[in-house]
Amino acid sequence: MGRALGALICVACAAVAISEIYWGLVNTVFGSGLRVPLAISLPVVVGVLVICGLGFWLGWIMVTTKEVAPAPVEAPETKEEKTE
Repeated sequence: MGRALGALICVACAAVAISEIYWGLVNTVFGSGLRVPLAISLPVVVGVLVICGLGFWLGWIMVTTKEVAPAPVEAPETKEEKTE
């Protein structure tokens, strides 16, 4: 379950980063639609990419971490068992 969720987080962060680069930087600064100054859009794009990078890193850690089996719990010995 954890590995699948980590992979989903990685894919979602990559998709958000790619769409942010296109819609936040390429389309608004260099596109023919709404023109936003680079001084405004560049810090926003960098901030979103940093957050996406942290999310991708978290997902990657979830995907690559091995699951550790719990240690077996042994019942404590009683005085009667020790004397036998």
